[in-house]
Amino acid sequence: MQFTKLFILTFFVVFTAKPLLAHQSECQEQLNSNFNRPCLERLIPRSLDPLNRNMMQPSVVKVSNQYSVSGSLTEDNQPLIVVIGASGRTGRFVLESLAKRDLRIRALSRNIAKASADIGGNYEWVYADVTQPETLVMALQDSDIIISTIGAKPGKGPDGPESVVYKGVINLVDEAKRAGTRHIIYMSSIGAGGAENFSTVFLNLFMNKTLKWKSLGEEYIRNSGIDFTIVRPGGLYGDPGTQGIKFDQGDKIIGSIPRGDVASVLVESVYNPDAINKTFEVINDESLPVDAWKDEFKNLKTGEYGKIQSGRLPFSYWGSMLILVLLIVLLIRRRRRRKRAA
Repeated sequence: MQFTKLFILTFFVVFTAKPLLAHQSECQEQLNSNFNRPCLERLIPRSLDPLNRNMMQPSVVKVSNQYSVSGSLTEDNQPLIVVIGASGRTGRFVLESLAKRDLRIRALSRNIAKASADIGGNYEWVYADVTQPETLVMALQDSDIIISTIGAKPGKGPDGPESVVYKGVINLVDEAKRAGTRHIIYMSSIGAGGAENFSTVFLNLFMNKTLKWKSLGEEYIRNSGIDFTIVRPGGLYGDPGTQGIKFDQGDKIIGSIPRGDVASVLVESVYNPDAINKTFEVINDESLPVDAWKDEFKNLKTGEYGKIQSGRLPFSYWGSMLILVLLIVLLIRRRRRRKRAA
């Protein structure tokens, strides 16, 4: 009986202490790192100077690019849209949607040879990797609008969430400022606004705090001085659906949405002035008309994004576990008393 009690208490301490203390350890200053891990309670994103946001007459200069596969830019009066993460599963839909518009498109990928072979269309493919800021200099040159669909792999390392969707976003924003970019359209994820649903908790606990790093990347964009649109889709899957799209803010909804529908929202944000400086969630909703979502941008509020995701185990989870363990201990003690009395 003593062994059972000791096992339960040990399990509780091990399971709850790690996520609770992990965040505190990330607040420690790392003097030998270019990017000290932030403590959310004292995080102040670096501020950038405001940019000229007039998109009517973009200035485009003809350049050559050492990484380009399909040639250099041409000088005309059309805005230059740069899609980063263009060879990904959502980025491909973005390219297809943009190709139907009268725009100049530059597609960025970490493997431009494979991307240009796999994806049809007349795009200017340029090598870029957000974890390598030097590759962004030419990739973002003369860009008017950036659409980002970058994503990270689970775990740590150069492809992990901290490196890609936090430090990588910092690199992207800093170079966008130098390039004179006027609008950043960023695909994030539901859960980056402080939601405490099961999938969010799972991703933070077992996928290297994925949504915490996305949340911090979002905050850096919002404080950049560049016009932004941050779209948080629900669970991603397959081809475009036949259902309507629901917009919401504050990270209060959960659901799923096809990648093609997310791409449509990202591209529509290029043209809709009501999308500027908004952060919002999107999921499919069968009760809504298919195209009604295009009028929803005007109902969104600026400054409404939920809260910064901490990456810690919410009290609603570990508090319930604590109560459960205490109840088990009390039952064990009660049972022992009965046996002694007998």
